[in-house]
This record gives sequence, C-alpha cells and structure tokens, in this order.
Amino acid sequence: MSAHQRDHVENGDSRHGRPAKHAVEQKARKACINCRRQKMRCIIEGNDACRRCRRSGLPCIFVPRANAATLPGAVTDTKDVDFKTDVLRRLKVIEDSLGISVADGILPESAILDGGSNDGEELSVEFSSLGALWDAAEVLQSSAPSSVPQYIWRKSTIKDLWLSFHERMPGLHFMHRKQTFSAPQPLLLASILYCSSTRGPSETQGIAPHYFAVLCNAIAQLCVPGSEVGTVPQDTEEWAFQTVLGIVLAGLLNEAIVRETGVWISIAYRLILEHCPAHIDETSREWRKLFSGVQIIDLEHASLHLSCPVIPIESPLPGLQTSHRDQLYRLSRMMHTGLTHFTGRGLPTIWSCFTGQTSAVVNLDNRFTPVDAAVIRDWARQLDEWLVEFSQDSEGSEQELRAVFRQYVLHRLVVLSIYHPARGCDLWSNSTTPTEQHELLLSARATLKLHLHDDSIWANWDLIMITWAALIVVQGIEGGAGEPDDVANIRIHLEMLKQMNKPKPSLCDKLINRLEGSLASVHTPVSADFQHNSFENLDMGAHMDQSWQIFDHSSLHQMMYYDWATHEQSLD
Repeated sequence: MSAHQRDHVENGDSRHGRPAKHAVEQKARKACINCRRQKMRCIIEGNDACRRCRRSGLPCIFVPRANAATLPGAVTDTKDVDFKTDVLRRLKVIEDSLGISVADGILPESAILDGGSNDGEELSVEFSSLGALWDAAEVLQSSAPSSVPQYIWRKSTIKDLWLSFHERMPGLHFMHRKQTFSAPQPLLLASILYCSSTRGPSETQGIAPHYFAVLCNAIAQLCVPGSEVGTVPQDTEEWAFQTVLGIVLAGLLNEAIVRETGVWISIAYRLILEHCPAHIDETSREWRKLFSGVQIIDLEHASLHLSCPVIPIESPLPGLQTSHRDQLYRLSRMMHTGLTHFTGRGLPTIWSCFTGQTSAVVNLDNRFTPVDAAVIRDWARQLDEWLVEFSQDSEGSEQELRAVFRQYVLHRLVVLSIYHPARGCDLWSNSTTPTEQHELLLSARATLKLHLHDDSIWANWDLIMITWAALIVVQGIEGGAGEPDDVANIRIHLEMLKQMNKPKPSLCDKLINRLEGSLASVHTPVSADFQHNSFENLDMGAHMDQSWQIFDHSSLHQMMYYDWATHEQSLD
C-alpha cells in the first residue's frame, strides 16, 4: 500500500477514492488569518482553533478559498459572526491598500457575511414600503468607517429608530410644525438615527455611539470632493434643506461637548446660501425658519464660549429676510449684538466653568467699562420688552407660550452670567453687590424650576444652562440664602439628566459629575431664618441699592410664584 493510500486509511474511507473528512477540512480552511499574515504553517488542533492562535489567545478565523466548499463548523452565533465580519472587512481594507488581489484568497466585499443583519427582510412588506429609506441607509453604510459594526444596519433597527423619532421627538422651537420626509437624504437619516438612539429606550444605548460615528463621517463627507453623501441629486432644494436640517439636529445634541459644532454651523450656512431658491412660496420648504434654526444654534454655541457668532443677523438673500417684529428675529438680534460686544476679550466663559479651565479672577475695574454696563442694561431692557410683547400674545398656543417663557428665563441668565465667571464663579465674591447676588440667584432659581413646567427640554444648551443655574443655587444654599425647595429642584434636574440616554462618556455625565460634586461640598444647611435671608419677598428690593438691578424685578414674579398653566389660562 502506498503512502498516499495509507494516509486515506488512517484518516478516512479510501475504498471508493473519496477524500477523508479531515483532508477536506484542511483544504477548505487552508490557513487562518493570523498564520497567513505571518506566512507560517497553520496546524489545526481540534475543531476550534489552530495551535498558534490557541497559544496566543487570539480568535482563529479561517477564510475559505474562492472555490472551497462551505466552511466546516460554521458558527451561527450572531455576535461571533458580527465580529468575524468586522475583522474580514478591516482586513480587506488593509489588503486593498497594500495591493493584494482578491484572487489571493480574500472574498470580495459582496461575498462577506453581513451577520444575518437583513435575513428575510428583503422580501418583507413592512420593509419594502420604506424603499427610499434603504437607499439613504445604503449610502451611509457604504461610506461609514470600517470600525462601525454591521448590525446597526439591520432594517428592523433602522425602521424602529426612524418611526420612534417621529413619535418621541418634540417640536423645534424655531419650527413648530413637524417636518415629515418620505425620502430622507443620507445626512438627515444619520442625524435622525443618532438622535432617536440617544433618546430611545435603554437597549439603544449601545448603538448610539456607532450612529454618532456615522453622523460625524457623513458631515465630513460633505467636504470631500466626489463623495456619495455630498453628491447633489437632481432635486437640489430638497437635498439641501434636509441636509441643513440634519446638521441643525446634530448641533442641538452636540453643542459645547463637540468642539467642531462651529464648523458644522458654517457648512450649514454655506449650503443655505447656495441652494435656497430665489423665490419662496407656499409650496417651498420653510427656509426662513430653517435659517433661524441655524442662527439660534450659532448664538447658543457662542454664548457658552463667549465667541463671535458666525451667522449674520441679516440674511443676504431676500427670500430669507423676515419682519423685524418676528419673535425669533428680535431674540436673535439682541443676542447677536450683546455677544459680539464681549467676544475676543479673553473673558472666562460659562463652559470653562464645567471643564475646569477658568483662569484667575479678572480685575473688574480694568476689564469692564461703563460701556459694557450700558450694553448689558440695553440687552436686559430689550429682553424684558420681548417677554411682555410675546407672552401676551392671545393667539399663541400653549406650546409657543411655554417656549417664550423658557427662552426668556435662559437668555436672562446668559446676560447676568457675563460677569459671574469673571468673578471666579463665586456668588459671594467681594466684588458682587447684594443686589447683584439677589438678581443672579433669583434668575438661577427660576431657570432651575423650568423642569417643573416644561417637559420638552432636551437640547444641550438648555441642559447646560439649567445645570449652570443649579450650581449658582447651590452656592446660594451654602451662603444661607436657600429656599425650602432648592435641593428638591436640584434633585429633579439631576434625575432628568440621568434619564437622558446619551452615549458614554456623555455631556450628561459631565454635568452630573460637576453638579453632584458641588452639591456634596455643601455643609451649611438652610438657616432657620431663611425667610429673612432669602429673596422670596420681591418687595424688599425697594430697600436695596437699585443701581445694578438691570432687569424688571417683577418680570419673573408670575413665573416664579404662580403656576405657569394658571398664567397661560389667564391669557386666553
């Protein structure tokens, strides 16, 4: 008997010339990825791994040759398949860059397993009815980073996130009427998937960071010549509107925590200038409101960093211009004027107090001038007039009136915070007068109570400003100027932050840690005679120095000490 025949006898049945099972496995497997990279012989031990991978503790992955039979012992576990798919895709990118051809044994991308992500979904009626959605998802998938796992592209997952976005997402304060899209563009879909996964149930928490990577990559692709995401289709207006709206949503969820938000704003503005139609009628998209949305994000971003706004207050396009009596225009104009005056001065910012990058206390006598005081007083006067005018609008819906109150309270705190970081964020600084302490603490307490009356708070800027207010209230408690419900209101805000399903590490984590750390340092309880120390009685302001009381002292009265719903009913 020849050596070849003896081999068949030892390893299988050779009576009919059939190769033994072990020989078929060796031929099909040939060599695992790790052995192939090192150009070493692959010695299989058992059915799970080769000797080298077992000793090294590495996953032993075999790539069959193009003409090989089905891989023996194929793993059906979804996580294992996803992992192997991810490794194969990364390997293909590396080998493509090295010029290694497909003929060398690497499967083409079309033949790589997709982890069963869409098994049986192609023929399903519920998925086929969303045909345009899959076109956008395909563009995102083809251009996504190789580090993004393939299971996030399951049609069932995308469909659930797409539908839940329209169910859970509150209306935007600059665009009250919800927008619907039957054929979303890639960047808008990426933004919606990220937004919905961060605001969805806890089971979506693990995939939110992957959709964030897809979103950032899609925005970056707008700046890459010839990219599929940046390719403008025939309907240029619809593509541009959806793309800008996607950037706006991304900005609302990432301002402050993502430094590149300012770059995104600039891209959105350029797209508006290039693609907004010259003539806008009732059939056109709401370009004017979208432009306001870009302005608002720009101003919010600038207020946190005390930087110069990028978007001009007056649009160069006639179609985007609006009445000077418009609510958002009036608010944006006073913000733009005030922030522009204080930018470029090297002043400490609100956001620097969260990052721990505050500089030494500024010498107020040298840094601030009477002109600065005049700008702040004029800013405050305009904001008070804005509140009076738009909170008494009998035609406003409950949602619109709530948005007016929220914007007033938040922007009032921005104005009063211009000097606060410069004083080392110390409410009881020697350079702060009792009247200034009174006014800042009163506004901070009103801001902290927003959660009690408004359940539509979700954007980054709102959460940051309420946390900023909570830090000021904590200092008030420590200084003996607390109120009975201060700690309870702080706890409510903390609980709201903890319920936010954000990718880890997230903005909410930073805010929670900062606020809990500040709250833990409070050792002075609310004094027994807090009624005398607090500023609950607004009439006591008449006995105080009024030289620095820049806001109307009664502007918060109805919101602070009466239920907002009662106030809204009185307007009807």
